[in-house]
Amino acid sequence: MSVTSFAKWCGPGGMKEFIFNQTECNAFSGVGIGIRKKEQTAILRSVDDTYFYANDMTDSSNIKYTLFGHNGDQSEYEKRYNEPLLNKNKIEHIYLYRVKGQGKKKQWIWYGKYKIVDKNTKKNIGKDNIMRNVIVLSLKKSAFE
Repeated sequence: MSVTSFAKWCGPGGMKEFIFNQTECNAFSGVGIGIRKKEQTAILRSVDDTYFYANDMTDSSNIKYTLFGHNGDQSEYEKRYNEPLLNKNKIEHIYLYRVKGQGKKKQWIWYGKYKIVDKNTKKNIGKDNIMRNVIVLSLKKSAFE
């Protein structure tokens, strides 16, 4: 699978512009699950080395992506991010990008369009360093991209 990589977020030739061209939606660099209700679109961001999430990006055809919630057990019914993402009547299109590195040495990588094929609960440490249950989605690369 080919991925597209960017050395900057803003400006001409940046990741933000690219995402808009791909999705017709604005992405925000500080949001893990960006819901765009009007467009029925979710833009997911995975940030490397975020210990309180159980994301796995090793196989770009089958991504593991953790729902929102830093501390305590996660809920599918969390209203702002999780419930809309999981509701097929609200979200029709799901896109994913990844952030590698820190500070000025960040790299943004576009993975493209996915669909949710499964979800599982697993134990993972929270941001508060207390063990909890997280909900991990299995995302399969969309054949339509």
